[in-house]
Amino acid sequence: MHIVHTEADGGKGGQPLRIINESLGLIQRGHQVTILCPESAPLHALAQDAGLTVVTMPLRRKNLKNLQSLRHWLKSHRQSIDVINSHNSADTWLVALANLTLSNPVPLVRTRHASGVPRNNWTTRWLFRKACAHIVTTGEALRHQVADIGVPLAQSTSVPSGVDTQRFHPADKHDARAHCGLSQDDFWLGVVSHLRPNKGHSVLLRALAKIDNPRIKLVIVGEGPHKATLEQEIVALGLQQRVMMAGHRSDPERWFPAFDIALSPSHDMEGVPQGVLQSLASRIATIATDAGGTADAVINGKTGILIAQRDESALQDAIVKLYDDANLREQLAQQGFDYLCAHFTRECMLDAMENVFSDAAQRSTSR
Repeated sequence: MHIVHTEADGGKGGQPLRIINESLGLIQRGHQVTILCPESAPLHALAQDAGLTVVTMPLRRKNLKNLQSLRHWLKSHRQSIDVINSHNSADTWLVALANLTLSNPVPLVRTRHASGVPRNNWTTRWLFRKACAHIVTTGEALRHQVADIGVPLAQSTSVPSGVDTQRFHPADKHDARAHCGLSQDDFWLGVVSHLRPNKGHSVLLRALAKIDNPRIKLVIVGEGPHKATLEQEIVALGLQQRVMMAGHRSDPERWFPAFDIALSPSHDMEGVPQGVLQSLASRIATIATDAGGTADAVINGKTGILIAQRDESALQDAIVKLYDDANLREQLAQQGFDYLCAHFTRECMLDAMENVFSDAAQRSTSR
């Protein structure tokens, strides 16, 4: 199949990484992939660096000029395209409208990476139910949000971003800490995510400040617009000796094994956070909030500890509970790892997306 991805601009978080990892995996399986996005989108440079075929296309705004540009490209390449996978609202609308002008429309699959109920109006219902052959979400909770506006469950599939278990896997804690420059004798909490307000770092800092144990320390891996605010909060809370800001790291797989506990304190609109899946793949005990589709992977008391969003006290209690109980940490880490390997690997993701794309393309040719 020739699969074309469109993205208006998914920022620097997990969305462009999902598109790239999925594309590389499907190419390895013999498919052709082309990515259409604006040059200003982070995906553009990331995809080029990954060796993917990228076409610069103005998709950030729904206007006539952008629609004409997309229509011209689709019309000239239509015979070689089997399916289009859109990833943002603007590009989904542009593809849907361009399809209305083509004698042979391209099957459109829409992937929703963020949670939040879509607008329940006739235009959105038309877009999701009629213009799209299928809806993919990155978590079951997101799938049911789409169903709430009338999209049949048979027309949607939850496909979380799969983890490459060749890259993220259990490793020796002592060696990992030596690589990361973390002290061997302290108890390290770890967060790996983009630094945005809705990722919940501030809630975690306040919870940590309430734990009167200097051995319990925190490393924050990532960059983003919230960095300066977090640095100010660390000083205000007196946590300078207990929190390490590690910045962006190109080797997060080397950091997860260094943690005693991995955390996802997010109150973001997202599917299953990739950081959560990566921590499970690294066989690290995980504490996460019930944001978006996180509960698909973190089953409370079985594969991790799941708490309410923005609940400092619950986060504090969960950290102390796992600090005090090494056996529980090991049990949750092992059960989380086993569950990840059964349901959330890269191969699971590729199998599911291959089926979605194939079904959409086959339904189109049979009409």
